[in-house]
Amino acid sequence: MKKVNITKQYYADPLILFHEWFEEAKIKEINDPNAMNLATISKKNIPSSRIVLLKSFSKSGFVFFTNKSSKKGKSILNNPNVALNFHWKSIRKQVRIEGTVLQISKKEVDEYFKTRPFLSKVGAWSSNQSSKLQKREDLKVRFKKYSAIYKDKIVPRPSYWVGYSVDPSLFEFWEEKKYRLHDRTEYQKIRNKWIIRKLYP
Repeated sequence: MKKVNITKQYYADPLILFHEWFEEAKIKEINDPNAMNLATISKKNIPSSRIVLLKSFSKSGFVFFTNKSSKKGKSILNNPNVALNFHWKSIRKQVRIEGTVLQISKKEVDEYFKTRPFLSKVGAWSSNQSSKLQKREDLKVRFKKYSAIYKDKIVPRPSYWVGYSVDPSLFEFWEEKKYRLHDRTEYQKIRNKWIIRKLYP
């Protein structure tokens, strides 16, 4: 792959660099290297963030799954502009991503849902995500109920359980260096081209 002249470390396509760092994190990060912070904005312009799991990534975007009736689902419906952050402490690197969210096709969601363990599928039916829970026992009762309903059966995907893809417009790659002189490289998509620049730490 041809690299840009700005530095020997960085590719012209940020996805290639992300893939390299992600593969390194998969080897060295003890817990969930695919964990990413997802930040959204509510209808009242209040920011909110939480950890979700990246399930795949490609030129089409960064894919995760969730309940569209959840707080994040409602925020995404109101404002599709989001931010992602991967922090891999074990390799002293992080990646910031800004972009817009699109809901992926039902076919893609169905295909992934089929691969989930039985009890995870049951869990999707059991939780009214982000709504008020009077007591935890209520959740356990619902879990037992749906476990019994779908015992020895194919568990269908709930209509509210969907997949989203984040289409990046900006990447920032951060790498820890001595004396806090960290290395920062930004990729910003302008007119379908990635413009690369270095940033002060």
